[in-house]
Amino acid sequence: CTTDSRIPGNIIHALTHTSGYQPKHRVYPVGRLDKDSTGLILITSDGRLPNASLRQQKKQPKVYHVQVDHELSQQDLEALRSGITITTVAQRDGTSKPLTAKTKPCIVRSLGPRRVEIVLEEGRNRQIRKMMKALGYQVVVLHRIQFGKIALDKDMSPGDWKNLNKEELQWISSILA
Repeated sequence: CTTDSRIPGNIIHALTHTSGYQPKHRVYPVGRLDKDSTGLILITSDGRLPNASLRQQKKQPKVYHVQVDHELSQQDLEALRSGITITTVAQRDGTSKPLTAKTKPCIVRSLGPRRVEIVLEEGRNRQIRKMMKALGYQVVVLHRIQFGKIALDKDMSPGDWKNLNKEELQWISSILA
């Protein structure tokens, strides 16, 4: 998910041209989804929120529903919970550097033979896909259903958006405090 207007299908173009929403101010995504993933993405006009919600001391859990190409073993579910060694590319100050490290422990709930719910607090690039690949699985569906205390409504479809309710706005305020 990018806001770069030079890249076709960027999130701001999708927001303004598909839904008809016309923001009065510059807007920013909070976190990101890769192009092969679906689900919840927060958009804000408050430029402080993306950094505040992703900073270590206020890092927010993200909940994903994941479907893989074949049945998950109990051993692999335990390995996912404990952490998997993966390599991602860290980008800082305009330079890229490979980073190989074990992922932090996470919550993993079985939803069926090939489906799991994963709750992450870290957000390394393509983390879930790389964790699954390290165990011999290919992700077929990756769908974020929740970010912190904000969840997709059950009746929402791709491209839908909503304003936050009072409780969700209070939660946002607590992150910015």
